[in-house]
Amino acid sequence: MNTEDMASLYGTPIWGRLRMYRNPFRMLFSAGVWASAWYLLSSLVLSLALFCVITSVTITSGALVIIWAGLPLLVGTAYFIRGCVVLERGRARAVIPEGLPALPPVPTAEGFFPTLTAVWRDRITQRGLTHFTVLALPLFLLDTVVWTIWVSLLGTITVPVWWRYVPQDYDGRHMHGLQFGYFPHGPHSKGAIGFFIGSDLSAAVAAVAGLVLVLAWNYVLVATARVHANSVRAVVAGRDPMAAARRVLEAPGPLSTSAGA
Repeated sequence: MNTEDMASLYGTPIWGRLRMYRNPFRMLFSAGVWASAWYLLSSLVLSLALFCVITSVTITSGALVIIWAGLPLLVGTAYFIRGCVVLERGRARAVIPEGLPALPPVPTAEGFFPTLTAVWRDRITQRGLTHFTVLALPLFLLDTVVWTIWVSLLGTITVPVWWRYVPQDYDGRHMHGLQFGYFPHGPHSKGAIGFFIGSDLSAAVAAVAGLVLVLAWNYVLVATARVHANSVRAVVAGRDPMAAARRVLEAPGPLSTSAGA
C-alpha cells in the first residue's frame, strides 16, 4: 500500500498539485501556486455567474409551480445543476489532476412526476444547489480577496521598473512616485502617513518587501484553492468512503490476490 492509498484510506485528502513545501522558494516555483491562481481566477468568473443563473432559474421554476408551468422547468433546472456540477469537476482538474470521485448515474423513472421526484431527491442535485447558492458568495468573496492581494504583491516586486512613470500632484506640485498610505500634501509634508516610493532605493526596498510577502502569501493562495476544491469534493461530488480500499484491493499485490481468493 503506497502513501497516497494510505492517506486516502484514512481520510486525508490527496491534493494533487496543491502541495505545501517548507521551502518558500520551491513553493513559489511549484505548479501548485500557479494552478491555484488560475483556479481562483476562473472561479471569480464562473461562481458569480452560476450563482445568478441557478438562483434565478430555481426561484422562477418554484414560483411557476402554482400554475403547473414550473414543473417542466424544475426538471430542466435539476439537469442544469447536474451539468454545472460536471463543469466544476472538470475545472477542479486544474488543481486535482487525479480527478474527483465518480458521479453516480443520472436517476431515471417511468413517467413525468416520478422523474421530477427522482431528480430532486438525487444527492448530486441537492448538493449542487447548495454549492452554487449557499456557498457561492462566501467562496467568491474569499477567492476575490486572496487572489487580488496575491496579484498586488506580485506587482510590488516589479515596482523598480515603473514607479517613475506614475504622476502625482500635491497642491499644484508635480512629481512622480508611488504612494502606499495617506499623503495629502506630499511625501515629506506634515500629516503624511505611509511609505512613498520616490527613488530607486525606496523602490528596491518595496520590491524586497513584496517578494517576502509573496513568498508568505503563496501558502494562503494554495490553502484557499484547497478550501474551494474541498467544497467541490465534499459538497458537489461527494466521496465514496470505500473508494481507497477498493483501489488497494484492485491494485496488483497480496491484498488483491487474497481478495480474489
